[in-house]
Amino acid sequence: KMKMTPEEAINAATINGAYAMGLSETHGSITKGKKANLIVTKPISSYYQIPYAFGSNLIESVFVEGKILE
Repeated sequence: KMKMTPEEAINAATINGAYAMGLSETHGSITKGKKANLIVTKPISSYYQIPYAFGSNLIESVFVEGKILE
């Protein structure tokens, strides 16, 4: 158990993960000029719901380098 809030876990998996891998100039956050690798969730009222949705698929769309995967 890592005792992280959902916000801390998202940061660890995105911007902090990119920094740890030396990719923070091009990946890790939604910023002009960075690679558009992201997921779009189905409607949820808060990202605090994500840990409690274990086993369900909340992903609506996946984008890799700005292109939607189908």
